[in-house]
Order: sequence, then C-alpha cells, then structure tokens
Amino acid sequence: MKRILFTVVFVLLSFWSFSQSGRTKDVGVIASAEISVGVSRNVGLSLEEELRFQNNCTQFDRWLNSLGVDYTFLHGRMKLGLTGDYIRRFNDDKYFENRYRAGVQLTYSETYHRFKFSFRTKLLSTFRDEATGDYRVNPKMYWRNRLQVTYQMPNSRFKYSLSTELHWLVNDPKHNIVDNLRTVASVDYRLTRRQYLSAFIRMDNDLQVKEPVDRFYFGLTYKLKY
Repeated sequence: MKRILFTVVFVLLSFWSFSQSGRTKDVGVIASAEISVGVSRNVGLSLEEELRFQNNCTQFDRWLNSLGVDYTFLHGRMKLGLTGDYIRRFNDDKYFENRYRAGVQLTYSETYHRFKFSFRTKLLSTFRDEATGDYRVNPKMYWRNRLQVTYQMPNSRFKYSLSTELHWLVNDPKHNIVDNLRTVASVDYRLTRRQYLSAFIRMDNDLQVKEPVDRFYFGLTYKLKY
C-alpha cells in the first residue's frame, strides 16, 4: 500500500513539474473541519468550515461555511444532496467580498472487493455581491463531474482515495468551456469510532483561459461522524 501511495504522489508531482511553460504556478494550504449527522437511515446532515491560503501559503484566500442535506437510496448506491454555502473571499481586486453558493449533486457508487468506485455530478451556482462590482455573469454556474476510487484494507484504520474532476462553466455565452481540472489524493486515518483525520494533496489546473494557473494544495481535514 505504501507503494501505491508513493506512486500517486509521484504522478501528481511529475504532472506539476512538467506543466506547460508560461503557466503560473502556486502553492496553498487548506484546513477544514466537517461534522455529519445521520438523522435517519436514509437522511443525513453535514456542516463544514474551511480556511484556504494561496500565493505560496502567504495570502488568505477564503473562508467557507457549508450546510448540506443528503438522501441515500438504491440500497446505498445512490445519494442525492443539497448544499448551501457562505463564502468570505479575498478576491483578485484585493478586497473582501461575500459570496453565496447553492448546489445540487448526485453520486453513484459501486464496491468491488476492497475498492469503491464512485461518480458524482454536481451543479453549483455562485452569487456575487452586485454592490461591490458589476459582473457580466451573476450567478456563475458550474457543472462538475468527478470520478473517485477508494481503497481500504480489512481492519485497517487507513483509507486511500484518488479522484479527478472537471469543471464546466455552463452559463457564460462567451466562455462556455471546461476551465479547470482538479486532482486529489488523500489518506484518511480513523482516530476513534466517530473521529477521522484526512490528509490530502490537491492540484487545480486551469484550462482554456488566458492566464492559466497550476495551483498545488496541501490540506488537512478533521471529520466527526454521528
């Protein structure tokens, strides 16, 4: 398993190193906490807090508060979720602004031996404050599609996952394109029956934009499940 993790890290770092010339590169960090509660057999609630820094980990980027509800069906294979986010972001014009985001997502999962494969499709609408600027497209709508594979040994406290996700801007007539590719490799460690710690590395690569950025994040998430 150590070889698998080493291979994943090597591939991500290689992709980072051999990115096209002329692209801006950056490193950031993410710290977050998640609480999920099972309201009933099929219904769950979740709350997430996240802090994110970029510009070589020196500049605050955003503070995110997220509330979600999900419904599981089809014998646990399918999950429908709704999310609402409040985002306090330090934007490209160097001032703080409030953003609000609503999302709906559908996830299908299948298990094969020790592997779990899942596909998630998500539609997100982000609303910006018109009092702080004039925006050509508001809200900005993205359609995200993610493939993920998870591996866990029997009776092991560790769980490993790798995912890739494409972000498609769907409501901008001039830029109706896939403009970002996100790749994430993570390791979850079970601290107790309800508490988990997740360490991850994430790469966000801009696509089909004028000034593309390859941004590499190191992240840590604390998870509490009831």
